[in-house]
Amino acid sequence: MYRQLTDDALMQLLRNSDAKAFEEIYHRYWERLALQVLKITRSREDARDIVQEVFVSIWKRRTEIELKGPLIAYLLKSVRNVAIRYIEKNITRNNYLQTLSDSTCRDTADPGLYSEYRELQHKLDRAVASLPPKMQEVYLLSRNESMSYKEIADHLGIAENTVRKQLSNALKSLRSSVSELTISLLVCLATILQVTGL
Repeated sequence: MYRQLTDDALMQLLRNSDAKAFEEIYHRYWERLALQVLKITRSREDARDIVQEVFVSIWKRRTEIELKGPLIAYLLKSVRNVAIRYIEKNITRNNYLQTLSDSTCRDTADPGLYSEYRELQHKLDRAVASLPPKMQEVYLLSRNESMSYKEIADHLGIAENTVRKQLSNALKSLRSSVSELTISLLVCLATILQVTGL
């Protein structure tokens, strides 16, 4: 029965907390949304998590969602926004920017974007190199070696709280140093979405 319903009818049922309507919307669109996010993050796991996060949010806000257009447009915009926030949050993660630029921006129609992205990667590398020695060491052990706070503390012979504080300060410094990365990243993503017709 639910498969035959229009999106508008499903949304009306969803506003009345109809779980079956929610399931139908999920099954109807999750694959398309995951593919959309995959084009941005290049990670199947991240794509799945982001789509799930969006649907959890939709269920929580089910009584207050007011659509001003097609449901699919709302869903695509939602996953795009969450994906961009995810990238902003992970902008200083080891090799994240490089992986994104190599596999994504290179595929766009504008080779200038790829070149700009490589320059931004170099800026990030220089920002890491300019960190105070101990802070840089903590950051690199965390990002390059994927060590936990405890492992870094044991390795360097310092307290876990010191590791946590050094890493937090390193990330603040890097985000401040490469703030333009996010702007260029959004430009790149906008180009990708335009090129792929999403």
